Amino acid sequence: MNILIYDDLGASSNSVKHTRNTLKTLLGHAYDIITIDRKVLQLEPWEENCAMLVMPGGRDLPYCEALNGQPNDRISQYVRNGGLYLGICAGAYYASQQIEFEKDNPVMEIIQPRELGFYPGLCRGTTFPGFVYNSESGARSVVVLTEKEALCHHYLDSDVPSEIKMYYNGGGYFVHPEKYNNVTVLCRFKEHGPRCTDEPEGPTAIVHCKVDEGDALLIATHPEYDVSSEDLLSFTDNSEKVREIFKDLVLSEIERKRFLCAAFSRVGLDVAPFDNHKIPEVTPFYLSGLTNEWVYKPTSYLIHKIDRHSCLLKDSHDIFYINELDSPPNEQAHILSLCRIKEGKSAVIEIIYPSTVYAAEPICPPLSLTPHFNMKEYYRQLCQKRENHWASFHLGNGLLYAEVISSTQTVLEKNPTLLRGLPTGFVCLGSNQTAGRGRGKNSWISHLGALQFSFIVRHHVNYKHAPVVFIQYIIALAIVESIRERPGYESIPLRLKWPNDIYVECKNGELKKVGGTLMNSSFTSDEFVLVIGCGLNLSNTLPTVSINDIIKGCDPSLNALSAEDVLAGIMVKFEMYYNRFCKDGMGSWFLDKYYERWLHSNSIVTLTTQNNEKVKVVGITPDHGMLKVKSLDRLDKFYGLLPDGNRFDMMKGLLVQKI
Repeated sequence: MNILIYDDLGASSNSVKHTRNTLKTLLGHAYDIITIDRKVLQLEPWEENCAMLVMPGGRDLPYCEALNGQPNDRISQYVRNGGLYLGICAGAYYASQQIEFEKDNPVMEIIQPRELGFYPGLCRGTTFPGFVYNSESGARSVVVLTEKEALCHHYLDSDVPSEIKMYYNGGGYFVHPEKYNNVTVLCRFKEHGPRCTDEPEGPTAIVHCKVDEGDALLIATHPEYDVSSEDLLSFTDNSEKVREIFKDLVLSEIERKRFLCAAFSRVGLDVAPFDNHKIPEVTPFYLSGLTNEWVYKPTSYLIHKIDRHSCLLKDSHDIFYINELDSPPNEQAHILSLCRIKEGKSAVIEIIYPSTVYAAEPICPPLSLTPHFNMKEYYRQLCQKRENHWASFHLGNGLLYAEVISSTQTVLEKNPTLLRGLPTGFVCLGSNQTAGRGRGKNSWISHLGALQFSFIVRHHVNYKHAPVVFIQYIIALAIVESIRERPGYESIPLRLKWPNDIYVECKNGELKKVGGTLMNSSFTSDEFVLVIGCGLNLSNTLPTVSINDIIKGCDPSLNALSAEDVLAGIMVKFEMYYNRFCKDGMGSWFLDKYYERWLHSNSIVTLTTQNNEKVKVVGITPDHGMLKVKSLDRLDKFYGLLPDGNRFDMMKGLLVQKI
């Protein structure tokens, strides 16, 4: 499920940044936090997988310019059908039936109705004087009083503060909310501004509105602002006022996050336990190999590439420090890492390699350094799964493993110097990802218990009968078959969704996504250099369901699968498919099984770019790997379909080519 943050005309870049950071911290364990523009709200099928739509702080009038009419109709229908809207400051004004902003101010006065009308009354502002557009000079910290009875049933009463200091800059207040049965007050301003004389209980700062089957959470302050960012307040001076505001926000940061957790719980979002909100820090990589050669060659290459003065390898995206196991840490690398983090950049990544001198194979660090992944067990499983096959295997013989990593895909794809030193088949693996990637601009939500990895394949240009586009299908089927071909596991309902997703069919017939693949390629000399990424919900029940949960539900007598076992099985199965693909090309040997496992046989698709013509899915084109469909109007008319980069549903808005 996606949480979508509007980032287009009218949105404040600072508010978008803080909103995204805070939502990722509080909700990123279960939701993909995505920024979108007006074209998405106008044209793309965003509603189906949207858990919450967020309109951040900024300017209300440009929101109207961008979204009045059909986009607002879609937003309104989404909420009324059970969706969730979060409006912050300008986004709260925008969602009220009527706004009254700076009345009697000849420069800034706005008195107008608004189309969404989730709050059925008037939002009046500014609550406190001094607001100036594109400035923080009117900003302040304000005290809000929480309505604990409205929150305690959804979050621990003791964890919801009675008073919280929040950042404020130009927000309104909701006039007479007690008049409306569908409105619940969550917070009131402690102080009365000059426009709030008719609110005896205090002007209302935050409300929860029931809108038919859906919900709107409207916030006139900025509890999402993250004071760990140095540019929170872009004041041009260092006045006592500025220092006091910043001090207030630092001291109240935990209280603001506790309130947001309670408010998000109230509207049905899956909020992580509060102690789990801190994003883990990136840990060192440990390099290992099945044989001495798989450690010695990449290590020698990396040491040769480091700067002799700093002992660092500065690549395009990351900086690496190459160090032998049990050697002391590099103080210079540590200082540089702290500086980069302060600047918002990725930390220096340490790559630790074990000595290969007199070491027994496989060459691995001790399990105490990698408690969430047993490398020796992985290599044992890899060799065992290869025993019954007369083939020369190489994929998976080397590992770069970290307990916590930004993204396995990014580390390989965005660092060409590192990539050149790793042979085909080398795997990058992380037990946790802080910035996992999916297809297009999607992220992949990563939890401990998930299996997330990327590996390298160099595909020679001479394999003209084996187009590189089919490799994305090969890895997807390899994942499914590596599990379903096991004795006893044949009925585990793992399925394929074109072009790159792994789904399960639950007993109630519901389909849930449990994995996906990603392939990035570059072309060097006479070969495609492919970085193939995979993410599987193996043992983690969030954000959807885990494969081991499905296995237990199908047959409690079956053993749960370990990450070491599954990774080894995927690498062996993929290499078997890939070797035959390079030899024989794509054919029925592969496609028959692929069609057996996919979800789309005889599915009906509407081609919105072809006058809503109805077509039936019949397969994949053998030349370019497009989705092949047949017209229902003219049986001799076929199309080839490709995804258009649509991040919400790959089966909608497809690019069409006649074949």
